[in-house]
Amino acid sequence: MIFRLSFGLVGGALGFAQAWMPTNHLVRWIYTDRGLKWGVPIAVVLVPTHYRLGNMFQGQVEGGGSNWWWLALAWAVINCLKFISVGIRTPFVWVYRTVRHVLARASKEQPIIRDAPQLY
Repeated sequence: MIFRLSFGLVGGALGFAQAWMPTNHLVRWIYTDRGLKWGVPIAVVLVPTHYRLGNMFQGQVEGGGSNWWWLALAWAVINCLKFISVGIRTPFVWVYRTVRHVLARASKEQPIIRDAPQLY
């Protein structure tokens, strides 16, 4: 019962995050064929941005600010890690998909050669 409830809660939280967090929409777009070329440049811009935001939120927490700053700090850390992973993974995904497309195109262009009949 506890496992079922915890899996339901986690599934609901993940569904909410996928539906309503704009960075998840951006990550989904990056992993499309059109967006792969933008993975590393977007990561180069957004990782330092979220890192600086995290430092700012951490300063608010340590300075005795409201406890709600922890939520903003968690958001910044999660997004920073998310875009680090995007920056690392997209070149590999791009190479894999390019090779797959080239092989698929090459297999379509080759004529079908049937076995020659045996003469003896």
